[in-house]
Amino acid sequence: MKIPKFFHPILGVLTGFILFLAGIAILTIVFVGMVKAANYAAPYFAEFVKGFHLLIHRILSL
Repeated sequence: MKIPKFFHPILGVLTGFILFLAGIAILTIVFVGMVKAANYAAPYFAEFVKGFHLLIHRILSL
């Protein structure tokens, strides 16, 4: 079935809008995942920083 020429710009805009919404959805999912990962890793990272600070302090106090 051939699509009339009249609908080509409308289909282009509609396709662009759908891709735009899909892009926003993907970016939102990635952002929420990164925030959840950062919240999960925060206690472990704080412990690592505390140990690293202690190591540097011991090296500098020699």
